[in-house]
Amino acid sequence: MSAVVDRLEALAERDEVLAPLARLYACVLRLASAPESQLFVQLLRAQAPQPSASVPLLHEQTLAVDVGQLARLLQEMSRVLVHHDLPASEELAEAISSGRLVALELIRAGVQAHTESLEQLALDTNLPAPLVRVMADTTAMAVLSVLGRSVETNALQGWRTGYCPICAAWPVVAEFRGLERDRWLRCGRCGTGWRYPHQQCPFCGNSDHRTLRYFAEEGKQDSQRVEVCEQCRGYVKTFATLGPWSHGEVLLQDLVTVEFDLAAQEREYRRPEGLGFPLAVQIVARELAA
Repeated sequence: MSAVVDRLEALAERDEVLAPLARLYACVLRLASAPESQLFVQLLRAQAPQPSASVPLLHEQTLAVDVGQLARLLQEMSRVLVHHDLPASEELAEAISSGRLVALELIRAGVQAHTESLEQLALDTNLPAPLVRVMADTTAMAVLSVLGRSVETNALQGWRTGYCPICAAWPVVAEFRGLERDRWLRCGRCGTGWRYPHQQCPFCGNSDHRTLRYFAEEGKQDSQRVEVCEQCRGYVKTFATLGPWSHGEVLLQDLVTVEFDLAAQEREYRRPEGLGFPLAVQIVARELAA
């Protein structure tokens, strides 16, 4: 994982537009790969529930988060934004250090991708809503990345839905793995991968080949492409890989292929907003749950 973090830092050095997000991702990956990450978040069940039908694993579960580690992560991320002189970043850092921005509420809203809660947090702290959303999404990613590593992959084998079997997020990329080119969708929040049929849209389930297309650079369609659905106007960036990418590699490749996103948006395709399932999760302090 350290190699991916180094590449994210190198990306930040050469691209000032992508730099803040690249360094926020680096913060997440450093925490998720640290030995003490096992204590950062725990699923409060003696045995982890299995995802079933279309219900993701985390729905109606309780997560215990180490508030001390969370506070350090938020402070580190706020320093990144201050360093890059983002608007209202100084005010954000003050809201975090003073406790006006309540860390557990931020994570809860981020994990559930709950728009109304995020807007209320922005109002309560007098911070720009987009800035609060970025912090919520990134801290949620840290929690979910640690959880994603702890789930046995065989528990996900029966999953056939387009959103993540753990956290309900829509995929950010797809992989054509190995010589067989099996199609795997990848979650950007928790890093989970799950097998999904070719010629089927993960967002609306459309399987009519006449309305499923792709576009790519000339000569590169077998290695990287953007698959699109004419029915829902969704798109997913797709790459040929020898094996599964790490979570860090998924995040990095999503960042460095932003030109694919721009090309898709110019053609009026989009990534769906929110989650694929109305996730309900309780977040508590691990110190109080012990």
